[in-house]
Amino acid sequence: MITTDRILLEIDRQLNNAKAANDERAIRESLTAIRSLCEVVLGNEPKNETPRLLKATDVTSVPTIQTVSALEGKPLEEEDANGGSIFDF
Repeated sequence: MITTDRILLEIDRQLNNAKAANDERAIRESLTAIRSLCEVVLGNEPKNETPRLLKATDVTSVPTIQTVSALEGKPLEEEDANGGSIFDF
């Protein structure tokens, strides 16, 4: 088992690497390593690997969908039509 002291030494080493880095990519790599080491000590899983299920209280508003049925409404009236029945020619 890795001791907390050993992990703290590695965090310190990664912090020094981040301070000495000249480019953004190297800094981000060191900070990511520090975050991972902290998660090992604290026993947390990384947030980006475990999806969180939404609870009913998490949703602030639910969009409503308004549907229109083809059977609703008034029939189409055309100028040259003879009536409402399909058999009226």
